[in-house]
Amino acid sequence: MKFGLFHSVQLPDPAREKKYYKEALDQVLWAEQLGYDSVWFTEHHFSRHGIVSATLSVLAYLAGVTNTIRLGTAVTVLPFHNPIQVAEEAATVDLLSNGRLDLGIGRGYQWGEYNKLNIAMDEADRRFREATDVLIRAWTSKEPFDHTGEFWTFNDMTVHPKPVQMPHPPLWVAATSPSSMDRIAENGWNLMVGQGENFQRVAEQIDYFRTAVGEAGGDYDPGRVTVARAMYTALTKQQVRDDSEVPFMWFKQTGSEVGAPPERRGELLPDNFAEYRRRFSAEAAFDYEAMTENVILFGTPDQVAEKVELLKQSGVEKVILFVNYGGIDHQKVLDSLELFSKEVMPSFAD
Repeated sequence: MKFGLFHSVQLPDPAREKKYYKEALDQVLWAEQLGYDSVWFTEHHFSRHGIVSATLSVLAYLAGVTNTIRLGTAVTVLPFHNPIQVAEEAATVDLLSNGRLDLGIGRGYQWGEYNKLNIAMDEADRRFREATDVLIRAWTSKEPFDHTGEFWTFNDMTVHPKPVQMPHPPLWVAATSPSSMDRIAENGWNLMVGQGENFQRVAEQIDYFRTAVGEAGGDYDPGRVTVARAMYTALTKQQVRDDSEVPFMWFKQTGSEVGAPPERRGELLPDNFAEYRRRFSAEAAFDYEAMTENVILFGTPDQVAEKVELLKQSGVEKVILFVNYGGIDHQKVLDSLELFSKEVMPSFAD
C-alpha cells in the first residue's frame, strides 16, 4: 500500500495565516523524509475551513523544495477556473517537479463558493465537462485548435509548456454516485473516494468502480483508486481523544460556514480557537465514537492498523491521510506522522 497526505491549511485563528501555512509546508517536508508517497492539497475559498485557494501555486513551490513526493490537487474545482489557465499552470508544476503531478479535478460542492463567485450550481456539471475537454485538448493537441462551447471560446489555441508526463498528468476525479463513477471508468480516469464515507461504503464504491471499468472495456487496476481518511495516532487512546476531538470538531463545523445557504447553517463559530475550545460541548458535537469506529483513522497505532486493514481488504492500495484539521498542535501532527510511518506503514509494505 501507498500512503500520502490529504492536506489543507485551516484557519482557527485568523491573525496567524502565515504560521499555519509554514506549519503545513513543514509537515509536507517531514512526510517526504518519513517515506510518504504523495501530498494532495484541497482547494477552498472564502472560509477558515480551508485557505489554500491557489493549490497549483503551492505545488509549484513544493516542486522546488521536494525531491520524491508526488504532488496532487484534491481537487481543482474546474467550474471556478479558466481551463486554459489550469492547463498552463498544471503543466508548469509537472515540468518543475519532473513529472510528479497528479491532478485531481471536481465540480465543487459548497454553495457559498458558488454564490460568492456568482456561478449557478446547476451549471456545475456542464462547466466541469467542458473544462475537462478543453484541458485534455490543450495538453495533447499537436496543432493550434479552436473551441466554442457553452462557457468558453478560444481561438487558434496553443498551450506551453507541455506536461512532462505523457500524454498528460494522471487525472483523478472525486465522485460518489454511480453515474459519476461510470463516466470516470469510460474516460480512463482515476477515482478519489472522499474522507466522509464509512468503511462499508468505501468497499461498495470500489466494487462498483471495478465493475464499471470492466464494462467500459478497461482492465481494473487498484492503483486507480485513492481513498482519503482523517488520521491521528498517539500512544494511548485517551491521548488521541484529548489531542484531536475538539480540533476535529472545529474542522467539521467550519465546513458549514460556506457549505450551505445561510438558513441552513449552524451557529457562527468564534474567531478565536481558544474560545471555541472553552465553549465546546461533546454532547452537542458529532458522535466521536461512531466516527472513530466507522470512518476516521483515530487511535493507537494498533487500532489504526486494524482500520487500514479493513481498507486493504476492500481493495484499497492508496490512502491519503488528512492530518491538519486546525487547532491541533503542530508538533503533535509531526509526531503522529512519524508514529504512523514507523508503526503502521511497515505492516502494509508492498
